[in-house]
Amino acid sequence: MLIEKIQDLVHRALTLHEAGDFESAETLFLEALYLFDDKENKLYQLVVYGLGINYAAQKNYDGAKRCFEEGRINAEKVMNIPHELEMYQQLVVLKRESGDYEATEVLIKEEIRYRKKQVPDDYEGLAAAYYEAAKLYKLWDKENKFKEALKQAKLYTEKANKV
Repeated sequence: MLIEKIQDLVHRALTLHEAGDFESAETLFLEALYLFDDKENKLYQLVVYGLGINYAAQKNYDGAKRCFEEGRINAEKVMNIPHELEMYQQLVVLKRESGDYEATEVLIKEEIRYRKKQVPDDYEGLAAAYYEAAKLYKLWDKENKFKEALKQAKLYTEKANKV
């Protein structure tokens, strides 16, 4: 019964978010979060992710960062590697959009290392990570790093297309 209530709140929050009513969506996401006892529950992780995306849409970078970091840590605890990698990617985008290029670079390097270790055959994920690096370096006016990251993104895209 409780899960159904949470799912209903999340569905309503997503509908409001997609309609651009971010504040109302935030209220429902938070209400859903308060109903959880188990932070390792995959639904909890998805609600935290949704709240993070909602915060990012509102330019509440601190709130989004807290959500994505919590989501990454909780996913790591339960070995939900795909979710953990999505949180890494969201943190990278968030940091880049907030203008913190040095922190973005550190996160991108962490994400790429982690992807290569945990899911080395996820060529699409590696291509996306390198593409984020290329976007960062283009904004940061680091031409050589931009070209290298773009080259790597292309390489992994080609590998993904062969699979």
